[in-house]
Amino acid sequence: MKKILLVILLFVVSNSLSAQSANGQMASAANYHGLKIVFQLTSADTVIHQTLMSQLKNYFSVAPDTKFEVVCHGGGLNMLVKKTCVIQDQIKMYADKGVSFVACEFAMKKRNVTKEELVAGAGTVTSGVLEIAKKQQEGWSYIKL
Repeated sequence: MKKILLVILLFVVSNSLSAQSANGQMASAANYHGLKIVFQLTSADTVIHQTLMSQLKNYFSVAPDTKFEVVCHGGGLNMLVKKTCVIQDQIKMYADKGVSFVACEFAMKKRNVTKEELVAGAGTVTSGVLEIAKKQQEGWSYIKL
């Protein structure tokens, strides 16, 4: 049930970002200038991973200069491991556009995952939770997936 609600929430947020304003014009990218968003991904559900890619597409369409970081730990680590990732090409594409995808080294150690096993475009941080806390302290908005 939580997964369905999360997908619905992401869909609503996506549609609101790309919805037309009251005067019939699309929301201006200037309205979203300078945003920084950190996502915490803890789900191994590939539907959530694919939904995140759809959301990034929508966000880039209206706010191309937004900085994004996706911090993966727990089950979310699956999104960045080659043998379990179903969206490798999309991760590489968004990484090339400046999106930072990072895996928690503590989670990697617990699951015996090496850096070589991560998808192209992925990096690592010592602690996923501490990375998120640091980003929030630096003024980044936080979204948990």
